[in-house]
Amino acid sequence: MASLLPGAVLLAALGAAQLLPPAGDGDIRTVHYERQNVTDIFLLLEPRTLKGERAPIVTFTGRFPGRRHTLAPRAELWFELDGREVVNLSAPLPNAPLLEGTPDYWSGRVPIDLLRRMARAQRINGSSLGFPFELSASQRQAIRAWLERITPQG
Repeated sequence: MASLLPGAVLLAALGAAQLLPPAGDGDIRTVHYERQNVTDIFLLLEPRTLKGERAPIVTFTGRFPGRRHTLAPRAELWFELDGREVVNLSAPLPNAPLLEGTPDYWSGRVPIDLLRRMARAQRINGSSLGFPFELSASQRQAIRAWLERITPQG
């Protein structure tokens, strides 16, 4: 009977359903390992070559003890439009806390005119909470589509 147990456990593991759908481009997942009392935060990116073909997947992982990270990321959010205009939407003061009560979230207001300039831009890059990024063509198109829905003149 003892020899059947490992096989039964293996079959149970193979038949187990995945709790979440597979991570996609830009997905951030958090996993807390109770027994080790550590938390991992994963960021998955699916870059493309200049020809638009799939490139190797890139995953960033941050690990810290406990459930909450005690050091907040930089409270910054800025965009560079077409390499000419930099728009800084960061917290008003350096080292300002992020949203009160949470060390990992910051909220700010974006003027509609800035969103219109973003919708016209051919290239948008920037930094969010200290993580550099570039918006893809489909993400820029999503901004245009969103503007068309929220404003009468698009």
